[in-house]
Amino acid sequence: MESDDLRIAREAKARFGPQLLTHPDVEGVGVGRRRRAGDKTDEYAVVVHLRAKQPESRVPPARLLPRELRFTEKGGQYVSVRVDVQQHAKPTPEKSRIRPVPGGVSVGTVGAHVGSGTLGGWVWDTVTRQVVALSNAHVFGARLGVSIIQPSRDDGGVPPDDRIASVLRTGSLDAAIGEPADSSIVSASIVQGGPAVFEIAEATLDMRVQKTGRATGLTLGTVDLIDFDSDYRGSHSDLWIDAEGGDFSLGGDSGALYLLASGSAARAAENRQVVGLHWGGSGQDGVGHHIGAVFDDLKLSTLPSGPGAPAVDGITEPGRTVRPG
Repeated sequence: MESDDLRIAREAKARFGPQLLTHPDVEGVGVGRRRRAGDKTDEYAVVVHLRAKQPESRVPPARLLPRELRFTEKGGQYVSVRVDVQQHAKPTPEKSRIRPVPGGVSVGTVGAHVGSGTLGGWVWDTVTRQVVALSNAHVFGARLGVSIIQPSRDDGGVPPDDRIASVLRTGSLDAAIGEPADSSIVSASIVQGGPAVFEIAEATLDMRVQKTGRATGLTLGTVDLIDFDSDYRGSHSDLWIDAEGGDFSLGGDSGALYLLASGSAARAAENRQVVGLHWGGSGQDGVGHHIGAVFDDLKLSTLPSGPGAPAVDGITEPGRTVRPG
C-alpha cells in the first residue's frame, strides 16, 4: 500500500509538474527519493532534472527553483514536499542506431515494401565489384532502389536520416543485397560474432552454429538437418537448426547469418566461417539457406582483404571459401 508521504509527493508533482516543465533549464520532473551527497534517503521528493546544475549563488534570482512545494492536499491538510534538483540530460529515444554498421543489427526498408529484420553482414558483389549489405528478400523487398535504414522503423529508424543503403538485387532464394550509401558506414564485423564475412564453409550435420539477430541477440544451435525441403522460395536444400538453451529464432531475426560457433571447430583468433543465411523459424528452432547457395544465387563472394584490394573498413583481397573434406 502506498504511504501517505509518497501519495503527497505524487500529488505535488501532479499539481506543480507542468509549471516546473516550463522553466527553461528543466529537462524533466518526477517523484523519487531525495538524495544527499549522492545517496538516496527515505524522504520522498519531487525530483527535478536540470541539464546543468549550478550553485545557487550563480543562478539569477528569477531562475531559482523552489526548495519545496506547499499546498493543501486532498485530505485538507496543508503540506510541503521537498524539491530535489539533480543534473541529467534530457532523455531521447534509443533507436539502436550504430555507425559504422555491423552485421547482426536491426534494418528495414521504407516505401511500398516496409520490411523489418536483421542485417546479416557485408559481402562482396562480383557483378558490381563493391561491398554490399546482405539480408533476406522479405526484409529488403524486391523493388530496386528502395531505401534501407538502420535501425528499422519498428525500432525507431527515420528516413532519410537513418538511410544506410538501397536495394540493389534479389535472387531466386530469400536473399537480397543493398548498395551502401557511403563506404564509411560499412563495418566488416558481426555483433558478438567477430570479423566477417571473410570465409564461408559448408554446413555439416551436428555442426554447432551461432547467430546474432535483431530479436534474440546472440543464440546458439546445432545443424540437425541438411538438404531440408519445405519448398520455400524454390529451395530444396536448406538447413534446420536445433535450438540450444532457448529460442534460437524469433520474428525480426530474419536475415541473420549462421556462423561456426566458438567451441566447435572455430578458431577464435581467426575469421569465423559463415555457413548459412537465416530466413525463418519453427517453434524454438531455425531454418536457413546454405550460404554457398546464396552466394551462387546472387553472385557474391567473401569480403576482400590484403594488399591491393578495395579498402573497406581496412579490408583489402578476396577472402577464402573453405569446404570441409
